[in-house]
Amino acid sequence: MDEMERYRYPLRAIALEYFYTVLGLVFTLLPLALVTPLPAVTGVLGGLALLFFIFGLRTLIRHNMFVAVSDGGVTLGGLWGVKIPWHEMREFKLSYFSTRRDRHGGWMQLRLRGQKRTIRLDSTLAGFDKLLARAAREARRHDLELGPETLQNLNALGVLDPSHMMASENDGGNAP
Repeated sequence: MDEMERYRYPLRAIALEYFYTVLGLVFTLLPLALVTPLPAVTGVLGGLALLFFIFGLRTLIRHNMFVAVSDGGVTLGGLWGVKIPWHEMREFKLSYFSTRRDRHGGWMQLRLRGQKRTIRLDSTLAGFDKLLARAAREARRHDLELGPETLQNLNALGVLDPSHMMASENDGGNAP
């Protein structure tokens, strides 16, 4: 039987994003409601309010989303259902985005591309490390080529197995 594990973004991370959305909307819409600013200021505040609103919609979607991992593949459930069977995976990419100049602090983003669809998940997902390890094993099993950035990030997280390391050393970091 196909055992399935489900992961969600933790409530703490989602609640913080909702807080940022409300705070941003208050600081952009309240001045527009209280005074009549210059047209340029109205445009800037209105644009920023739109960005915070879109961020809030994105947070709502993430709140209602789950990731299911099974022997058959990975499924992104929620508003849009996307399934990528392991045998259809065409790309495995792990990127690091730093929030500081010293490259400490930041987040990872995992991108899995199938024949028709792509799933992007970030490291705030509960169980991200388990999902990453499973996807890396499947990428290796299906002989996907991993880029140097992905290999470096997998190595930094301790996800690479010895066969990944030997292949990357022998082929200059471009082999799976």
